Amino acid sequence: MKYLPPFTISFSETSDSPCRELVAGRHFRLGFDSWERMFWTNPSPRLLDLLRIAMSVYTVDRLVRRERQSQKHRWFRSLRLTVAVNEPEFWVQKDVLGTLTECLEFLSGDSWELTFIREARDVPYPATLFRPFDEPPLVCLYSGGLDSAAGLGIRTGENSSRPVIPVTVWHQPHQQVPIRQQFECLKQRYGVSISPLVVKAAIVWSSELAERKRKQESSQRCRSFLFAAVGAVAAAISEVSTIEVFESGVGAINLPLMAGMVGSKATRGSHPHFLRLMSRLASLVAEREVSFCLPFAGKTKGEMVAQLARVGLGELARSTVSCVHYPLHDRPHKQCGVCPACIFRRQAMMVAGIEEPQGTYKYDLFSQDYESSGIEERHLEYLKAFLLQVANLGPLEPGVRVPLRVQRHLLGTNVVPPGESTTAVLNLLSRYRDEWLNLAAHGMVDHDWEWTNLMAPIGATLIGRENYASA
Repeated sequence: MKYLPPFTISFSETSDSPCRELVAGRHFRLGFDSWERMFWTNPSPRLLDLLRIAMSVYTVDRLVRRERQSQKHRWFRSLRLTVAVNEPEFWVQKDVLGTLTECLEFLSGDSWELTFIREARDVPYPATLFRPFDEPPLVCLYSGGLDSAAGLGIRTGENSSRPVIPVTVWHQPHQQVPIRQQFECLKQRYGVSISPLVVKAAIVWSSELAERKRKQESSQRCRSFLFAAVGAVAAAISEVSTIEVFESGVGAINLPLMAGMVGSKATRGSHPHFLRLMSRLASLVAEREVSFCLPFAGKTKGEMVAQLARVGLGELARSTVSCVHYPLHDRPHKQCGVCPACIFRRQAMMVAGIEEPQGTYKYDLFSQDYESSGIEERHLEYLKAFLLQVANLGPLEPGVRVPLRVQRHLLGTNVVPPGESTTAVLNLLSRYRDEWLNLAAHGMVDHDWEWTNLMAPIGATLIGRENYASA
């Protein structure tokens, strides 16, 4: 496999800590042969610089561990990074550097001080020919999760003649097989032409980085920046102006489940403001309009999956994995069932009416009696958080004051740009709330799910007025 040509970076964790120097190819690698196979060409020097910066940011984000709350330090990091690039004069321009820095700081919640130097190595750029498609392809970011599969299934069903380039950054060995199976499912169903662009990203855990491996950062918020950068380069080379991100509106907004889940403790990889910043940066780099869009911004996850189920693609949904602990080394279970991603997935699958095989989840919160299933109280933490969030979404009807927590998130993180109406977002969140309430009512009456007792006193009506999540 060919990797990104060698270049150097240096980084430090604080203003007074020593710099550590790394070299691409020796300490970290980003796959490079995919571009030649797909387009018969390589990225331009400036697009190559974007990939270099993105991989450097991803590497530093993993190697510099955040201090835990139990320690007397802040979760926030102050990072200094120098990257060798082909065109340093471009990257230090005020608009370019400002957009890049804002993008990283919004995504990671950290402070980034970026410096660029000229790459000393002579990197060859072969004069190859771009292979055009019969029509502009659909370029999309593809993770292999439930939203990705549902979005791609819906979009290919709408226009099966349009070629598709799903972009995947491969960072763990278990990703490729299920993703390949999902593509085959859609090819067989619609006859669609799918040409995946799979780019491998890896840190080389040599003896030099052995200590860092044991203490690497698990949050990895900047992986989304690398993912988006690869998508932007793919769009620029294939001469399309839009990169689609298949995330539900509720997932993109990502209301904090708990009071402390803000800033870098919240995932913002599909957040509307992050995608607006990435669109601006990609357009500056490509010197033409390139934008990231959320085609399902007006839908809940359940609505997306239900649309997939209506066209008979329930098996595609079942083939996906959402668990944050994947791969779960506890066969035959693929997913834990109690992390936020599993609970969000399970709610959507049940709203869509898609049944999953027994044993899919290690802990089954949707069994008749989770207490007898061996689920400890600590495993209910995130379920309770979801239920409390649903309770807080209660007063979203017209003429009723928007809950302060919701309003603060929508406006404070620029989900809705200043001056724009919040009506569409509030309608979306209202439907999401009603999905949960209907599901709870169904579970209380027909299945005797234990967790429904957390939502309301026994005998209370779940659909409509008073609903309270128990702490």
